[in-house]
Amino acid sequence: MREILGFVYDYKNDEDMRVFDKVTEVLFLAEPDREDKTEFELSGLVAEELEVMSGSKRRETMRRAGLNPDEYAF
Repeated sequence: MREILGFVYDYKNDEDMRVFDKVTEVLFLAEPDREDKTEFELSGLVAEELEVMSGSKRRETMRRAGLNPDEYAF
């Protein structure tokens, strides 16, 4: 097994595998940048917090954030 993974993982810690480390970080660890955020995400509100609020307080909070509360169902 070590022979198979030897080309993928640097067992000797030679630092020759830094390129592979960077590629795996980009592919598996780094969260992709999302540019297509919704109006709700851009408002900074948290849906879980709004769910536990009373209806009138939720509507007022959404209005202050610049959202139409009638467009969202909680």
